[in-house]
Amino acid sequence: MPSLSDPANPKRRRLVQASAALWGGMLVGVEMSANAARLVGAAQTKPDAGAVELTAWVRITPEREVALVVSQAELGQGISTTLPAILADELGADWADVRLLTAPLRQEYRHPKYQWMFTGNSESIQSFYDVMRNMGAAAREMLTLAACQTWRADVADCRTENSYVRHVPTERRIHFADLAGAAALLPVPQAPILRPAAELRLIGRPLPRVDVPDKVSGRAVFGIDFAVPGMLVAAVRTVPAIGAQVTSFDATAAKAMPGVRAVLPLPNGVAVVAQRYWQAARALATIRIDFAQTEASRSADSAVIEAGYARVMNDGPWAPVLAEGVFAGKPAFEAIYASPFAAHATMEPMNCVASVTAERCEVWAPTQGQDLAALALQYALGMAPERISVNRTPYIGGGFGRRLLPDFVVQAALISKAVGAPVKLMWDREEDMRRDFYRPASALRLVAHTDGHGLPTAVLAQLISPTILLPVFPPIQKTLDEKGFDPSALEGLLELPYKVAGRRVEFHLPKLSVPTSVMRTTGYGPNLFALESFIDELAHRAHRDPLAMRRQLLAHDPHALHVLDRLAVLSRWAQPLTKGYARGLAFANAFGTLIGMVAEVHVKASTVRVMRVTAVADSGQVLDPGIARAGIEGGIVFGMAYCKSEVRFEQGRVLQDNFSTYVMPYLAECPEMVIEFVSSERTLGGVGEVSPVTLPPALANAVFRASGQRVRSMPLSRHGLSFA
Repeated sequence: MPSLSDPANPKRRRLVQASAALWGGMLVGVEMSANAARLVGAAQTKPDAGAVELTAWVRITPEREVALVVSQAELGQGISTTLPAILADELGADWADVRLLTAPLRQEYRHPKYQWMFTGNSESIQSFYDVMRNMGAAAREMLTLAACQTWRADVADCRTENSYVRHVPTERRIHFADLAGAAALLPVPQAPILRPAAELRLIGRPLPRVDVPDKVSGRAVFGIDFAVPGMLVAAVRTVPAIGAQVTSFDATAAKAMPGVRAVLPLPNGVAVVAQRYWQAARALATIRIDFAQTEASRSADSAVIEAGYARVMNDGPWAPVLAEGVFAGKPAFEAIYASPFAAHATMEPMNCVASVTAERCEVWAPTQGQDLAALALQYALGMAPERISVNRTPYIGGGFGRRLLPDFVVQAALISKAVGAPVKLMWDREEDMRRDFYRPASALRLVAHTDGHGLPTAVLAQLISPTILLPVFPPIQKTLDEKGFDPSALEGLLELPYKVAGRRVEFHLPKLSVPTSVMRTTGYGPNLFALESFIDELAHRAHRDPLAMRRQLLAHDPHALHVLDRLAVLSRWAQPLTKGYARGLAFANAFGTLIGMVAEVHVKASTVRVMRVTAVADSGQVLDPGIARAGIEGGIVFGMAYCKSEVRFEQGRVLQDNFSTYVMPYLAECPEMVIEFVSSERTLGGVGEVSPVTLPPALANAVFRASGQRVRSMPLSRHGLSFA
């Protein structure tokens, strides 16, 4: 009889649900409110029967609910609360009446700049804030005009509030549901008038997150939970070495096991399809895959890659990217910094439900990139786009950029087509780690010319990095071929926050067999680890205080100075510490947000204890202080993960293929956190990816000040150090 710890036991989820109900009132930090919006499922391309669509984003239901469509994927970052709250506030909807629907693949929900439906790069708020305000205002004006036509009243005398249109002089009011039919017949205003800031009731307030209650209770439907009638389940195993070729496999025993419906060859492995997942997984475990090494698998080796990077650092070649200003005198100081390959390691491994027939393909996936998935399916299946439907599941167990890629979606569709039935594909942890598109390993040489006070006057940056952008944005291939650089890999180097007279940036694009792509922090993370460590090294050489030196280099930017000044106070920067304790600083202008961070550490022998992390951020207007703070806090822990583990390869084999070897930060290792946002008139910035950028350099600089040991590469284990 299976134990309750066995995920195959159906009683396990019921136990989680019952425990949540029993202990829900005692959960610290989780606000459960009946007067809040709810995420209820997927939106159909057209409204359900009886519902009225005012705009693509606003539907009014017969149950007198306001259904708002959420275009962006809820990955745990809280976007399913913040974006619809902007729309609801402008509309005048009662937040308790709001029901949230996950967007289908449809033109209106595409990124307004790129015309591509995706969630990533900390762009959701920046890109959709104006869209939400305008769509809310448009629907408000339509409802108001419909009410005025009913009352024969002046529009100027009417207001929307709590899902009603109210006629102020007479206090008459009509619910949105009673006006929706008439309002839908009116043209959608193209330039609606936005509410003044004083009338906004949701924007700027910490709201209960709409995704949390169902996650706590066990009702949330992630991709891995999704099911359709008649569905089979597939488990897959690909060759253990990247780039290796399958020579044979013996599935005789697997085919005879209970529940097994099919064993299918894959281009680089095998799939077992069964009635239940554990039937498929157990049968898969009996199959031995024989494979042959190739030049691609032999070159997917950390030692080979690192030797290649070293040769380039010595001999080039380099593609010119940027050259401006004056380089006077001789170089005063140079250093090389390195960041490792990293795995996305999402808590929910890759999975997808697909149903493919001769006429249609429909998938339900925890995806960040619906458009890219649809395009990949068109090519893989040879189907016209109108016959393909890509549905995003309401809940997704982490993304970090990995789910922008459609490889697991295509694999599920091909298996469904082969067996002629709906199939849920589920990767286990090992398959997920071995078949990642990793954050690329990079190496960055920085060379500074300095003045008589040790301040940098000119900086040369020479970066080695494989592509980040190509797998998620194939059109970038032309730039890679013609110019020899990846713009995403260069983030943080092309737009220095510090004022220097001369800048030169050069790039080398190695073509590796290890697959690489976007991951939380993209190019900013590795590049600003190097740059902020380098600035600290220059300060140390000049016998300057690192914060004071940065203030001098940022004297042209009052917002940056304000961030540093608040950081100095909150972090107790000037307060002395005892031996073995120290503070390290990092600053960044990334994803539209200014952030300063101080890490306070205790270094004892080979252990590093992060005692306290202080962060001050200026992301313009803070739309939801609670969610924004959580984004910074979670990012700090994510940044610690970059400092703790790396992925290494040996003859194509991934040496870290589970959490036993790719170890995440433990709760006991997490520091006290002090977070402050400073509001300003700056344009909206993202907060989801900015704090993992500054944590590694702040930590490295603190370690040096505490111990004298300079950390120019991550993770800490490369230097004989570990978290305590």
